[in-house]
Amino acid sequence: MRTTKPTPGRTRGKRIAAWIGAVALVTTAVALGRQPAPEPRTPAETPGHPQWAERHYGDPDAPSYRARNIVSIDFLGRPMFVHRDAARHFLRLERLFEARAPAYAALVAEGEVDDWSYINRSVRGGEAKSMHAFGLAIDVNALTNPLGVEGDMPMEVVEQWEAEGGGWGGRWSRVDPMHFETRLTPQEIRRRYHRDGTPRDWYLERLTGG
Repeated sequence: MRTTKPTPGRTRGKRIAAWIGAVALVTTAVALGRQPAPEPRTPAETPGHPQWAERHYGDPDAPSYRARNIVSIDFLGRPMFVHRDAARHFLRLERLFEARAPAYAALVAEGEVDDWSYINRSVRGGEAKSMHAFGLAIDVNALTNPLGVEGDMPMEVVEQWEAEGGGWGGRWSRVDPMHFETRLTPQEIRRRYHRDGTPRDWYLERLTGG
């Protein structure tokens, strides 16, 4: 059997190509490693943090905070007290319940009064202000969804609420499935929603992929 020996030029070319490829991989890895890590957010920049809430919605301990900022909205047939600048987002939440979980929404409306909203208090077991103190949180169907249990909150509502900038207590290490809070600034809420909680045309197109 005859064998063909590789020519020196061809072998040298393959070695050079392999060397160039190896150098390119190392260079890319080094470049990626040198990219600066993203700066951590400060509490005032972190949606859902009390410092963020105070920055955008005011100090809940300030004189006349409730009189100046807290309004009543109708939420599934119940009065809920929320910050006036967050009202549109919670009206959007009501629409999500009615559209995506109508049977559940009807049960909430007809059930016991176990839905809560504004109260100037700290988080349970801590000193930091709760989002309830700012009027940025509501508790829905509390008897069925108490602190520490999985509850029965319809996930089709939860997931859309989160997709639109809301927070849900069912994701916490100590689950609180009744709890819904806004994590949008007043400017973001006004830009996205009409007064009745319906999305503006441009935002609806984004939500529906139009």
